[in-house]
Amino acid sequence: MKHRTKAVAIALSALTLFSLAACGQSGRATLLAGPASAEPLPYAERAAQGEEYASLVSAANRFAARFSPAAVALEEQEENTALSPVSVYMALALSAQCASGETAEELYAALGVPRETVQAEFSDFYRGLTARYDNGAGKETGRVDLANSVWVQEGTPTNADCLQTLAEKYFCYSYSADFAKDNAAANRAVRHFVKEETNGLIDKEFELSEATLFTLINTLYIKDVWNGKGDELLLTKTEYEFAEADGSAERTKLMQGYYADGRAAEGDTFRTFFATTENGYNLHFLVPQEGHTAREIFTEENIAALAGTDYRALDEASKTRYHTRCLFPAFEAEFDEEVNDILRSMGVGRFFRDPGIHIGNGCEFETLTPEGVYCKKVEHVAKLKVERRGIEGAAVTVVQMDAATAPDPFLWTDKYEDFVVDRAFGFVLTDRYGAILFSGLVNRL
Repeated sequence: MKHRTKAVAIALSALTLFSLAACGQSGRATLLAGPASAEPLPYAERAAQGEEYASLVSAANRFAARFSPAAVALEEQEENTALSPVSVYMALALSAQCASGETAEELYAALGVPRETVQAEFSDFYRGLTARYDNGAGKETGRVDLANSVWVQEGTPTNADCLQTLAEKYFCYSYSADFAKDNAAANRAVRHFVKEETNGLIDKEFELSEATLFTLINTLYIKDVWNGKGDELLLTKTEYEFAEADGSAERTKLMQGYYADGRAAEGDTFRTFFATTENGYNLHFLVPQEGHTAREIFTEENIAALAGTDYRALDEASKTRYHTRCLFPAFEAEFDEEVNDILRSMGVGRFFRDPGIHIGNGCEFETLTPEGVYCKKVEHVAKLKVERRGIEGAAVTVVQMDAATAPDPFLWTDKYEDFVVDRAFGFVLTDRYGAILFSGLVNRL
């Protein structure tokens, strides 16, 4: 089945007015380019992918393992937190395609693979995540939808080749909207788009400013059931005492997952197993051992290790085949934060530097536009609900690119002075990143 509309529409000279609501209350935007067709990648085709595709998937998982603990650390100690690192990853991939120079180099370093790999494999990565499932009788049982979009301030010069690449290889819609003169309508258009693409789960005002020149957005929506017939999971007959992070206890009946091949894996600080949905999505649980906390074991190392966990379904010595089921509570979790500082800690620095202030060391976005821009904020919003019938979740990552500050003309007034070293002096020598390499005193010549 095809993923939404999907004929490539790169006729920039014949703009199509895209009204998100006939009455205009949901905002207005102009469609500049529609995305190419994004058929879900069949299993056989995915299995036949080469090393570059595998390297991109692995890089996205490494990014997730690194990003997740840092994002969770932003939340209150007792809050439930849900993230979609792959949404952030895709939004950064869009940004990298539009960037140039050292800004692009930093973004691709954070993505963990070279530009060539992202450009060659992103479309299959996207298609590999997109999915549609039914019960054989035409009734949908599960789906995963993705959408990429770029929103441009009306009148801003753009590189048509870049928009075409975004449409064809990144399945990206391109819109123009008037953030400067009709900010409320432009924000309503973005809000409506995100709400539609996340099946109503995320309905939020992103407060994009009048200075917005570009906004890059990724959305993700997932829904699946535990059982193809739509049956709810059974509850345990007895209540369990669930120890909460603040030390309190909550008595509750747990959902009984279906048996899966394997045994729970145990380490020094945690134990883990998974519950599987009807269409094969695994919900892994990292449960702390006695004396440890959930936040303590939610680390980059442990998250990365899950992909290679051996659940040991067969024990050759005893000729035993193991099957395990999870008993787990229903829960809801969410996240709504700016993640600028996390991305900075991952090496993305120039992206956030205003080129009007950081002369010669600011954000470079010339692949998309000759205008001076920089990233004002990267906002990530995610929600996940796990209940007796199945799972449902959505996420959006919004990259707001503002216009560069106009340089102060007085900064460019030429003035010449002498700096005279005519007495004993001290010195410090640093590398290009500010690390001190040498320091000392010169008392005499």
